[in-house]
Amino acid sequence: MNVPKLRFKEFTDEWQKVPLNSFTNILGGYAFKSENLLNYKAKYQVIKMGNINNNTLNLEKNPSYLNTISQKEKPYLLKKDDIILTLTGTFGKKDFGYSYQIKDETNLLLNQRLAVFKIINSNFSSNFLKYILLNNTFLNIFFRFSVGGTGNQSNVSIQDIKSFKIPFPKIEEQKKIANFLSTVDKKISNLENIITTLENQKKGLLQQIFSQKVRFKDKNGNNYPDWEKKKLDEYVFIYDGTHQTPKYTNSGIKFVSVENIHDLFNTNKFISEKDFLKEFKNIPTVNDILMTRIGDVGTATLVTKDEPLAYYVSLALFKQKKTIHMPFLLHYISTTYFQHELWKRTLHIAFPKKINKNEIGKCILLVPCLEEQTKIADFLSAFDRKIDNQKAQLEHWKQIKKGLLQQMFV
Repeated sequence: MNVPKLRFKEFTDEWQKVPLNSFTNILGGYAFKSENLLNYKAKYQVIKMGNINNNTLNLEKNPSYLNTISQKEKPYLLKKDDIILTLTGTFGKKDFGYSYQIKDETNLLLNQRLAVFKIINSNFSSNFLKYILLNNTFLNIFFRFSVGGTGNQSNVSIQDIKSFKIPFPKIEEQKKIANFLSTVDKKISNLENIITTLENQKKGLLQQIFSQKVRFKDKNGNNYPDWEKKKLDEYVFIYDGTHQTPKYTNSGIKFVSVENIHDLFNTNKFISEKDFLKEFKNIPTVNDILMTRIGDVGTATLVTKDEPLAYYVSLALFKQKKTIHMPFLLHYISTTYFQHELWKRTLHIAFPKKINKNEIGKCILLVPCLEEQTKIADFLSAFDRKIDNQKAQLEHWKQIKKGLLQQMFV
């Protein structure tokens, strides 16, 4: 029987499978000529594949504009409640099929490789369809129809999507489900806004603390000594990881690279203990810092476990040489001052861009006394914990939504 596992008790009717094109106009995007597109803000913005990722719309990513549109381009002007779907992605990956419902945005145009759904039947809700497109019932069919295109691409055609038959309840149940899930979305959106606000506050604090506009006091209420100008390599030894592409194994010693910098020990790559002992003489230990140096330059994290860890040449390892509070150094690395020091020494013409290990050590630091370092680090770390707490709540609510999407739909 076509009924969901989790349901409002007043509804008992079976859901009916309905072809998507029986209640929506499904339109593919328009191939706007690249020579007509503007890179400065104009009346209309062309929404491209890259503007939609993970079911969110980013209008700031590589924006393209038009001042005027022709009659044949007008049907591609998006309206409130229209739902966009990305049609093209990487072969063998599920990096497409992302959707987004137009809210208050205006004067947006639909580019090629995207589809738009426009409701044409009052027995169907655009808000409900929005959640259908996020559900595995739809996505499993969507990816089943994906075929190889040019190069390493996969795509799903408009004609195939029009033929999809998806279970739908009556309009009253559609509205109740959509309203319920909208409250979950509001909670998620509120948490995202709180996180953004806290992160912006932290940026402001970093600017004020490391420009010394805000100073901490000692226990007697007096200023600490003036900060000293030093080179990074006076305080830390700097190493890089293996230059060889490792021979991966199914288990063993965890192997990390640039993509793991935000969650070091969460990796699915391993090397053998034999290769680890042979290749690595300088091993990350608690309170060391790992920083990206190839591709992404200058993103750092503190090592928090004494678990063996192998790392690629794209990461630099900092080990304490002279007394410095390593959590303080971690925060210092993220400041505009230190990032500028890295930028000056980065090989921007290289592809990918990189900073040589020896150049990192030449970066200038302004270093307070150890007691002030500790106070600064403790203060900023407490702020980070506040942000991490909000991020944990956000992840919790995202998991709740994921579960509801599986249980409230057929």
